[in-house]
This record gives sequence, C-alpha cells and structure tokens, in this order.
Amino acid sequence: MKKNKFDYYRILAIFIILFSILYFYFDIFSPHLIPPPFRLGTIRRPITVLIMGTDNTFDVVTGKLLPGSEGRTDTIMLARIDPTRDKIYTLSIPRDSYVAIPGYGMQKINAANVWGGIALLKETLNDLVGIKIDYYLAINPAAAIKMVDLLGGIEIDVEKDMYYVDRAQNLYINLKAGRRQLSGKEAEGYFRFRHDAMGDIGRIERQQKFLRTLFLNFAKPINLYKVPLGAQIVLGSIKTDLPLGKIIRLLNFARMLPPSHTATATAPGEIDLSESAGSIWLLNRIELDKIIKDQF
Repeated sequence: MKKNKFDYYRILAIFIILFSILYFYFDIFSPHLIPPPFRLGTIRRPITVLIMGTDNTFDVVTGKLLPGSEGRTDTIMLARIDPTRDKIYTLSIPRDSYVAIPGYGMQKINAANVWGGIALLKETLNDLVGIKIDYYLAINPAAAIKMVDLLGGIEIDVEKDMYYVDRAQNLYINLKAGRRQLSGKEAEGYFRFRHDAMGDIGRIERQQKFLRTLFLNFAKPINLYKVPLGAQIVLGSIKTDLPLGKIIRLLNFARMLPPSHTATATAPGEIDLSESAGSIWLLNRIELDKIIKDQF
C-alpha cells in the first residue's frame, strides 16, 4: 500500500516536472500554442486603451527641442484587448476626421487634444464610438526610435521611395523602395511620412505595419532578454494612467496571441473640404458603426 502511494507521488512529481519544462519551452518559443486557460500573468477582462502618438517642435536654427513643446496628436488609435474572445483589435482614427468636439462644435479631431488635453480627446472619442475608454498611452516618437535601435534595427518592406525634409519637426526622410533594415531614425521617417495619394490614410497603414513588426521582433526568443530594457525606454518616454502591473499583463497577453487573432482597421471615410477647417476626413458613419459593432 505504501509502495503504491509512493509510486503515485513519484508519477505525479514527474508529470509536474515534464509539464513545467513543456510550459517553459512553449512560453519562450511558441507562446501562442499555450491554451488560454493555462496562460499565466495575463489580463482577464476586456479593456479599451487610447493610444496617442505625439510629435515635438524643434528650433529650425539650433535643432533643439523648443521648451514647453507638448507636441501635436499625430496618431490616434483605439485598442480593444479582449481575453474573452482571445483577440486584439485596433481602430485608427485619422487626425483630420471631422467630428463634434464637446464645447467647440464640428472640428478636426486633432484639435481636441490642443484645446482640452487627453480628457477632451477621450470625451470626443467616447461620443464618436460610444465606447468607454479605460486607459490612455501618449507616446513620443523618441521611444520608437530607441526601441528599434535596441533591437539593432528592424526589417520592413518600404513600399516606395520616400523623401521629405521638415526642420521644425527634425525630420529628414530619404528612404528607397524595397526590403530594408531600418535604424530607429529611418523607421521614424517611414511611419511619419505622409505624402500619399490618400494623405493621412497611407501613413496610418504604415504605422500599423510598423507597430506589428516592432512587436513581432520583440517577441522573438533571441530578443526576449531585451524586453526589460525596452520597458525602461517606454516608461521613460510615455505618459499613461496604466498601472505597471497591468502593462506587463497586457504585453504578456499580446505575446501569446497567434498573428491571426489580431486585427487592424481605419475609420472609413473620404477626403472632403470644409470652409472652416480646410481639408478633412469625412467619416462614413454606417461603415464605422459596423466596425465598432464587429470589433468592439
């Protein structure tokens, strides 16, 4: 009897050790193969995060950052992280989207942050999409530059030749079409270039492509040891109300998702003109509502 009991515990111990080894292996090399019930250190409830990309203004003579420059809202994204459906959705809102800003009437959505900061932008988006925004992330391009350089560059297919100079934004873009290994500064030029037939829409598509490539590079086993350094860079270059523990659980959840479980979309519409606001992105409410219903 005692022997049977001893054998039972020995078999159980061997099973636990084997399971731990397999879990560790998959967690490092194939995290997306771990079934959702067995994932550790991830979020458990859906949340919506506002992701803002801001730029800075530089002195055209000295090239130095102007004091008190808070930066314009260059990028606006809503990310829905949904562990109940095991998916992440991102919806990009073009900066020229013509929307109702509380207290200011119909304006480009980019103006909301200028007039009322993050609070007014969140209120505007809440009215636009009817979704409660739980947290925000305001990211400066400097963070993206440092993270790409930490990886030793990233490989991206540059769709066309890109050339543009803007000394006020410290932008010197000169990229040739083709599959290229981009440094941090070159990657900034890639995702900030906006001289396209569809204006801001082409830039948004590049932003989505860049973020996906950056994340996939950090998720590679060879780069996992760089994640803590990447976290330090991000925390020093962003403004957010996300607790650090939740950031870690969000990143871990995203790391474990198969690529097919992520989706990106851009608020649909068309280029138009407004007497008061100039060139605008006129949203297609029917199509936008459909995206929100399906994804959020």
